[in-house]
Amino acid sequence: MPIYEYTCLACGTEFEKLVWKSEASHEVKCPVCGAEKVEEKVSACASFVKGEAPAAGGTCGPAGG
Repeated sequence: MPIYEYTCLACGTEFEKLVWKSEASHEVKCPVCGAEKVEEKVSACASFVKGEAPAAGGTCGPAGG
């Protein structure tokens, strides 16, 4: 189950939740106020191959391609 980031449109709280992608956003509730009006945020990807420095600019793909 991947972690998704959300912002509550009612109170502005930002939070993360383990969610199956098949679950619609309206099924995710704010942990602070309980509102169902949340917006999925775009998350940055950060990964690197063991033994190599992370690529400049924080790209998700392999370097040098």
